[in-house]
Amino acid sequence: MNNEETNLVHLCPKYSGGCEHTPLTNDDLLKLTDQQGQLIYGPSLFALQYRVLPCTMSESQGNSNEYGDTYTYNMYGRFSALNRGRRWNGKRKQGGMYHTTSVIHFLIDEYKVDPDTFLYSSSYDISDNDSLMTDVYINLGNYFSVQFSGGVLSPTNVDNPNNLKSDQEDNVFNCFSVIQIFHIPQKAKEARMLLQQLSKFKLYPVTEATLQMVCHDTQHGFYTSSIRMKKPHITDLKLHYGDDFPDIHEELLETLQEKDSTGITLLHGPPGTGKTYYLRYLINEIQDKSLIYVPPDLVNDMTKPGFLPFLMQHPNSILIVEDAENIIRDRQQDSYLPNQAVANLLNLSDGLLGDAMHQQIICTFNCDVKGIDPALLRDGRLVIEHKFDKLSVQNARRLCIELGIPNNGKDIHESTTIAEIYTRKNAVEATSANDLENGITLREKRRLNKKKQKQQTHLGFYS
Repeated sequence: MNNEETNLVHLCPKYSGGCEHTPLTNDDLLKLTDQQGQLIYGPSLFALQYRVLPCTMSESQGNSNEYGDTYTYNMYGRFSALNRGRRWNGKRKQGGMYHTTSVIHFLIDEYKVDPDTFLYSSSYDISDNDSLMTDVYINLGNYFSVQFSGGVLSPTNVDNPNNLKSDQEDNVFNCFSVIQIFHIPQKAKEARMLLQQLSKFKLYPVTEATLQMVCHDTQHGFYTSSIRMKKPHITDLKLHYGDDFPDIHEELLETLQEKDSTGITLLHGPPGTGKTYYLRYLINEIQDKSLIYVPPDLVNDMTKPGFLPFLMQHPNSILIVEDAENIIRDRQQDSYLPNQAVANLLNLSDGLLGDAMHQQIICTFNCDVKGIDPALLRDGRLVIEHKFDKLSVQNARRLCIELGIPNNGKDIHESTTIAEIYTRKNAVEATSANDLENGITLREKRRLNKKKQKQQTHLGFYS
């Protein structure tokens, strides 16, 4: 990044933020920028430094039709919804918070700014010996500055897509909720670039999808009950499911979200290979469609006469059938009786009923796809058929590294299921839980680790 001395910008004489005739006094500048008693107020600080009023740039949260819940942090440092609406678009993250430590380090390294020149506000926790920067104004030089505000602690459960290092042992991050960039017109391109660069240091609230679970009793027949499902923390689909899987995921997601679309998706493979784990991830990526979930204990009830009339109440939705072996077997096999269930699926996928209801169907199962009724596999009806399998030794070890499992999976010498990898991860977490039972609290553990670490801080805050 070029500094002020090597890349000087010359202010346009007719710039609207300047004064053509009489130079502005400090009082004039403070009145024009409406500081209202705030010590750290970017427009005033910029105007006092450069003697002109700044243009401002902040991050757009996108079209209101593209995202749903707008999140911020409340005074206790927890995510809270400001307005309710559509779920976030799975292809484009919305909202989120900036990781304080990462953005400060980036600006110091990239713009060669001196931390001693920062103007900031902070809070200090005496009992925990922790400082939290709540607001900071940084002059980047050459009619260019940035202000971060709304500094808080994150909850322990956040979506961390870029694997940023937490500031505290219990996966807590110091964060800013708001960014504003101040500049003159000639620096607008650089301001846009800075926003793009800082987006790498964002954390997001963990989203939850709402499923309509199918229920049945003799009095009410079929009905639905809402359940919430958290999104698994999958930072890299390749690590979990292979190098080609991100393309499969994008194709499936795009097809499922098409309006008035129909078809069947078959996700199968041995137990423990991550079918349900991926399904939870996929469900949280889907927007603008109702999700109807048939639990394993009600799969056989799909043959009952009242099931199709019940589904007709949910057009243009996605039907999810888990452990569907018994209803999708080849109808030529006499040992399997639920032929009506296959007929229902066929009719929903591309029959007359499908043309009216526009339903997508996702089935998961453990058996070999060769045992599935051939009619379900026909082109035009089948959207995607994917087999989940064990991880190679290389990918299993890479996933161990990703999940922070001790020894990095060096003792793995054969193909391994995702379930086995996460069993190792849970064992590590159980060990940490035992520490708590033995009287070592997370706060005490954090203090002990701090004593062992050599401090290398900027402004006495973040190493």
